[in-house]
Amino acid sequence: MTQLISKLCTFICCAILLSACQSHVKNSKVIAGVFNFSTDIQQKMIEKGAPQNVLVTRNIVYQDQPKLSFDLYQPENIAELGLRPTIVWIHGGGWISGSKEHGSGYYKMLAQQGYNVISVEYQMAPEHIYPTQLQQIDQALAYISQHAADYHVDANALFLAGDSAGANMASHYAALLTTPNYATSEDFKVSIQPKQLRGLILHCGIYDLVSFVESAPTEIKLLEWGILNLVQAYTGERKDDHKFLARISPSQHLSAHYPSVLISGGNKDFLTESQSYPFVEKLREYGIPVTSLFYPDSKEILFHEYQFLMSKEASQKTFEQTIQFLKKTAY
Repeated sequence: MTQLISKLCTFICCAILLSACQSHVKNSKVIAGVFNFSTDIQQKMIEKGAPQNVLVTRNIVYQDQPKLSFDLYQPENIAELGLRPTIVWIHGGGWISGSKEHGSGYYKMLAQQGYNVISVEYQMAPEHIYPTQLQQIDQALAYISQHAADYHVDANALFLAGDSAGANMASHYAALLTTPNYATSEDFKVSIQPKQLRGLILHCGIYDLVSFVESAPTEIKLLEWGILNLVQAYTGERKDDHKFLARISPSQHLSAHYPSVLISGGNKDFLTESQSYPFVEKLREYGIPVTSLFYPDSKEILFHEYQFLMSKEASQKTFEQTIQFLKKTAY
């Protein structure tokens, strides 16, 4: 493990040196390379302890132009179980990287508990900017609803989940779906009904883009540089347009119709304090049921995306609480 961390640090340093004075498009490619390198390591670690007695169907095409697909994870006795609640997972990667396979081992763990898990592919920034990704998520949800019986999916018991930037998009889509007039004001067409979305599962996410840009840790120049480039890539070079950033921030567009939320973050992830805590306060202002898991007093070091590292006691507890949330909220 120490050797892997050493390699990652070396790779990051080299990447930053190569990216000096480049455009944000080139910078995004450098950052994506770093993210994908670390994600590959993470994926292998998760897969080691993953159950193998689950059914996995890969590359189910939900959209032809461009061709996009999702992977489906199911309990091995799904035919006997019939229609089941389904978790639609939006992977992280700063809007510019990642893949639908990166949490594969975790999705298998959830499927083993009796749930369908669908991991959705979407196109990346900066080549494809907002709202492209959310439109593709909507298209995936529309396809899943239309073909629900084919995949043993209960179309009236859907959960939208995401990690990091995926949590941003999951929470944003939920706002477009459930907040009156918001989708109309954004000229965004939603293809499913609010009642179909039973809840959200959000890990280490970004919920207020204005705050995300303004609170970028200036004392850690590398992190500040990365954050500004990510937002620039996703928004089409509008990182300084605070009015626009507020428009596309889920925390600014909540209503009492927003679904129940399970939200978590690591105690050493700066996003927990700057993004997750304020989002929880906003949710509670609207009377939205919230299950929050942050572990501020834990002696464990819980970095960004801690929930995937099942060797951690906190990660195990978060998984257990996720299953309880699903059981309580599905019906």
